[in-house]
Amino acid sequence: MKIIYKISFVAFIGAALFSCSKSKVTPVTSSHVDTSTNLISDTKLVGNWAIVTDTVSINGTGIMYHGSAGDYFKFTKYGNLYIAEGLQNLVDTAIYAISSVTNQVGWTNLYTRVNGVTTTLVTTTAPFTIVTLDTANLVLSQSAQTSSGIHYETITFKKNK
Repeated sequence: MKIIYKISFVAFIGAALFSCSKSKVTPVTSSHVDTSTNLISDTKLVGNWAIVTDTVSINGTGIMYHGSAGDYFKFTKYGNLYIAEGLQNLVDTAIYAISSVTNQVGWTNLYTRVNGVTTTLVTTTAPFTIVTLDTANLVLSQSAQTSSGIHYETITFKKNK
């Protein structure tokens, strides 16, 4: 008789566990909140920066994008970077680091959506040189050799209040 109770109990627990499991789990995407509790040592970029212009040139052929109202780079004091840019409908969640030796900032992308296509493939950007930085203005510039040729980019920002 005790064996029947034990088998019934195990069957009940097994059924409860399997009925509570999900067959499809949707990952949580960017919530635009800090995900770390460790403060970074160099906080000079911290803030919400509105994109004024983003000039991109690959092998001498370039475009200039003028930022729209919803475009920004948000650098947090925990090393998180959130990007929204109308050029290619870009949304990005990354972790950034600043090199005080080279005066450059680089980031590792964790979640990226370009023109509606999402990827969680971890990638690292080529570093941007901090050309100008004061309480209201930021200019980042990048030059990198890519498979498409030499890539130049300059992004000009104004600090959001």
